[in-house]
Amino acid sequence: MNEPDKPLVSAAELEALITGWGRPERPSVDKFFPVRFWFLATLVLTYAVALLLYPHVLASRLSSTPTVAQQMANFLYFRGWFLTGVMCIGVYAYLKNWYPGIVFGSFTLVGGINLIFDLFTVYPERLANPTLGFTLLMLLRLLALSLVFVSMRNAGRLPDEADRRNIFLPWKNDPNA
Repeated sequence: MNEPDKPLVSAAELEALITGWGRPERPSVDKFFPVRFWFLATLVLTYAVALLLYPHVLASRLSSTPTVAQQMANFLYFRGWFLTGVMCIGVYAYLKNWYPGIVFGSFTLVGGINLIFDLFTVYPERLANPTLGFTLLMLLRLLALSLVFVSMRNAGRLPDEADRRNIFLPWKNDPNA
């Protein structure tokens, strides 16, 4: 029997279970991983910078009530710092092979919860009168969330550490890549 406070599996064992789940013994390298990852990193960085530099502008677009817009601006500023931290953790996990399956799985879970939370707290006025720009923003968030999920599923197929910065990896003629 296990002690009550001792986890049943370690983080390394959990990572091995997540990355190898339903895969062949020697999986092929996901050559599109760098393209997908750096697209997500650029998207998150852009969103974080906008939230950090222009929270009042964004809040005024989301709410017509001045007091609600002020509270929302504070929340959006916090969200900008949160996204900056998430991006730093994600880049480190990707470049250093630091439990990428667990990290991207956590990002998928947190991103999904944030999206649902935002639908009920941040976007209610926008949902009442949706515009093309808002619809495109929602589609972009869903695309990003699905790409994070794919990154979690393919964490066992990461390219070599030397190739993780190479967004042209899919077109590289190296048989080992």
